[in-house]
Amino acid sequence: MKRLSRLAAMIVYMLALFGIWLLGESKYAWMSDLDPTYAEAAIETDGSRDLVATLLLVIALIATAFLATSGSTRGARVAPLVLAILAVVLYVVARP
Repeated sequence: MKRLSRLAAMIVYMLALFGIWLLGESKYAWMSDLDPTYAEAAIETDGSRDLVATLLLVIALIATAFLATSGSTRGARVAPLVLAILAVVLYVVARP
């Protein structure tokens, strides 16, 4: 059962990273490519994209915390730390 729960946590982590990556780019980025004078910040958004991306980051960090606590060897406890750092870096880089 422990292996199955670790696999489920890894799948949740991967889906959260995929969601962060999908939500990273602004849907209006193409407009500044057509007209360089257009400022992307001129369009007001409600911030729901940022909220969902932050929620996905929290879910990914919770999944890595579960992986770290359920690991029995040192490598199984250090690898989730690397995965958590990867999630935070992706979150920061994917921000528009």
